[in-house]
Amino acid sequence: MPISTANAATVVYTDEALYLAELASLGYASITESFENDTVWFDSRNSIVTPAPSVTSKGITWTFNYPQNEIATGNIGGSAPDVTYAIYSLPHGMTTDSGLYCDSQEDPNISIECYQNDGLKITSEAGETLYAFGGRVDSNTGTPKITFLLDGVDVNGNDSDNINNWQREGDLTDGWSFVGVINTNGFSTAEIRELLGKDFQQVLLFADNFTIGVSSVPIFPTVRLFGSGLLCMVGIARRKKVDK
Repeated sequence: MPISTANAATVVYTDEALYLAELASLGYASITESFENDTVWFDSRNSIVTPAPSVTSKGITWTFNYPQNEIATGNIGGSAPDVTYAIYSLPHGMTTDSGLYCDSQEDPNISIECYQNDGLKITSEAGETLYAFGGRVDSNTGTPKITFLLDGVDVNGNDSDNINNWQREGDLTDGWSFVGVINTNGFSTAEIRELLGKDFQQVLLFADNFTIGVSSVPIFPTVRLFGSGLLCMVGIARRKKVDK
């Protein structure tokens, strides 16, 4: 069922079929990603000592929402929805048990520094406008509460300084359930963020099976190279014909 937000152009979905149907009805092309391509995602595998800070696949660049973190894809106990791999932050979120003892604080007195805000970001490699971002989410600690930030603006209206909206509104999701957002005005960056996890009360976010809405599917480098090769072959064939 779609969940309307303060921005009339923005709708959050927890029903994947409805999300995909809406994408199609609006005429957007879609890019899907499940992190299974070993060639593209090799540098992010959690078996690597130092995973890559970002990975670009199918015209979409994946990073994490805090610069000290790395992009990681791994076998999450064999439970990922699409065969093997899921994506997550390494380390998870902003905080790493930094001694703030946030678990002893009560809402609404929790310091903003306590929250992990575990998550990830996407941008278009070519700077193309994006219109939708959604995927399946799970955690091995607690039940994630999810929101989206489009161009840095929280679709649920949560304050960045956490002063006036300590409830941190979002959508509870677990067990590889779906959450996604469509914005018909378009956006340049999208972040999926977990809202509940704090120091000593971590909620770890894992994600898989993303569908991203774009105005048109970009031509990936391999396709461009293939096309160039065909043009060269046609040119050579024509030259031989003339020589005869």
